Amino acid sequence: MSMKPLFHSLLLFAGWALLSACNQFSDGGLVGDYQDTSKCPANGCANQAASANALRLTITGNAVSLYPAATDEKLEISGDCHASTYPSNRINVAVTTQTGNAPVTVPVYNLSGISSAQPFCNKGKYNLALDIRNLAKSTIYSVQLELVAFDSLGTPYTSAGGGRVRLNLVR
Repeated sequence: MSMKPLFHSLLLFAGWALLSACNQFSDGGLVGDYQDTSKCPANGCANQAASANALRLTITGNAVSLYPAATDEKLEISGDCHASTYPSNRINVAVTTQTGNAPVTVPVYNLSGISSAQPFCNKGKYNLALDIRNLAKSTIYSVQLELVAFDSLGTPYTSAGGGRVRLNLVR
């Protein structure tokens, strides 16, 4: 008598026993009618509440100063962002001269492929452009980006800890 059929039968029986055995995730077998009553793992769920402390904004790369060419008309800035779980957000851009801190009006455009002129955090990324044609040459500017999130009532939230980025623009 060949041992092959007996061996196959033992393997099938062992497989059936494993599928019908109790395990740490259910009160019955894997084939039973167990229904999970919680969407959280055993150690708990992550907090989904919106938090200003969770607002984050970073610049791609580690540049602290940007040096566009004299013929450049725009300067693109991109990076990662996190707007927590707030329903909407925007990225405010402020440009000032480094000497005297005088504010400078610079048109800003959203380049995220969404039809909004106002830059904002979209799926963890942002991409914006500054129109630098009218900025004086041989001048150093300070550019500050700030992520502002809004709750369902339109109340703004910011985070100085991670929601702001400052860099120099040398024209």
